[in-house]
Amino acid sequence: MDLTLRISDEANAALDALAAATERSKSFVALRAIDEYIKLNAWQIAAIQAGVEDADAGRLVSHEAVKRRWLLRAESGGEG
Repeated sequence: MDLTLRISDEANAALDALAAATERSKSFVALRAIDEYIKLNAWQIAAIQAGVEDADAGRLVSHEAVKRRWLLRAESGGEG
């Protein structure tokens, strides 16, 4: 499938520079960027949906419990 899109002059220059630095084509670099964006956002959406399902099912942690855990973690130097 072909896709045509307009990008800013700045993005085009950055794409040119990255393609040259990696000795790849602009199309290759752009496709990799799109693939990574899709993977990242798909993961985030799935994590949000799982959180909403947990909340809907009543699987929640109180603010105080979270605060307590973070305070203990800070006191132990980040462990735990």
